[in-house]
Amino acid sequence: MIKVAAGSVIGTTIEWYDFFLYGYIAALVFPKIFFPPGYSQVAATILSLSTYAVGFVARPIGAMIFGHIGDRSGRRTGLLWDLVLMGIASLIIGLLPGYQVLGFGSLVIAALMRVLQGIGVGGEWGGATTWLTEYASQSKWRAFWGSWVQQGVPIGLLWASGMISIMSVNSDFFYSVGWRIPLFLGAIAAVAGIVIRLFLLESPLFERTKSEGKIEKMPSVKAWTRYWKLILLLAFSWAAQNASFYLYGTYAVDYQATLGMPKTLSSFAVTIASVISIFILIGFAILGDKIGRKQAMIIAFSWGLVFSFPYVLLIKQLDFGTTVLAQILMSIASIGSYSVLPAFFAESFPTQVRYSGAGLSYHMAAPFAGGLAPIITEALVGPNPSAYWYWFSTVFAVYFAISLIALMIVRDTKDKVME
Repeated sequence: MIKVAAGSVIGTTIEWYDFFLYGYIAALVFPKIFFPPGYSQVAATILSLSTYAVGFVARPIGAMIFGHIGDRSGRRTGLLWDLVLMGIASLIIGLLPGYQVLGFGSLVIAALMRVLQGIGVGGEWGGATTWLTEYASQSKWRAFWGSWVQQGVPIGLLWASGMISIMSVNSDFFYSVGWRIPLFLGAIAAVAGIVIRLFLLESPLFERTKSEGKIEKMPSVKAWTRYWKLILLLAFSWAAQNASFYLYGTYAVDYQATLGMPKTLSSFAVTIASVISIFILIGFAILGDKIGRKQAMIIAFSWGLVFSFPYVLLIKQLDFGTTVLAQILMSIASIGSYSVLPAFFAESFPTQVRYSGAGLSYHMAAPFAGGLAPIITEALVGPNPSAYWYWFSTVFAVYFAISLIALMIVRDTKDKVME
């Protein structure tokens, strides 16, 4: 159990590190490197964030592809190949030249590599969640064990924001070479993750299903055609977490930089919040095992709805201590709700389509939540982030409200038998 949990954490950490790193680089580097001099800063930022959003659109596709592989050939097989895609994409992005060499070609290639990243992440979460939760299927602490998968998110964000903080100490170095180094490191880490997963065992529930001859021929298609209502409901139920995470974890750094706060400080505030988030995640996972998965999420999202407007007002102060406090308080809503998702989603589907069903439920929210929220916010806030700060808060509040409504409808799975 501990070996599988460790393998899940390592793999998901690498995947999310690469995925988050692209967000920072898209917001901070692309507008300066991949656009001609004199190009509108707002337009360049929106276009750069659009290439970032492409990865979210690709995530449901990755969930379908790797769900098929994982439900037919095994969880471990899918989890090996998604790391391959992520490593290749990060390496190529790190090698891209600036506008002077390829014009907008570099931005196009970056968007294509972002598609590969999205497909890779689309396969990672459903596989790691299914793999780990199936190992814990007889445990009363399935939410706790499943939350280990989620540790890869705050650790990956911590790693990515930490690297950006270190590399951007010297601005000239950062925009010439420094932004490439974290990408190369991500590619190397992906190779290490592949080697580690090669030595881990397959899920016992999958092995039993295989021995009984119950493997579906088209599991992803079966999951969608039979469970599409449940998949969409689960997607809406966690959309607030996905949107809020990318708003406070990545967009907020660019927002504060526009107001005049050094990006090294704003990134470091996210880094500190990421460390605290590891413990928030554990606490809410235990809460989810005690009172239920959806109840824990309702508590987290209700807090997020209340804190939406105070959050932006706090980070607008451009004070480092106040920013750290705001990031930690918002992470309670975002990371707290995130902890119970593996158990909640995996328990909702049978073994034959669990990889596909869990992955689709998770990634169907990505395009309209995490991918769209920063773009909507940037478009509403525009070139005057100080005057139109309330649009930033409003986007937070709308997403929290949507997920709370969905959670009122969906059934809890705390005591459900996995089979």
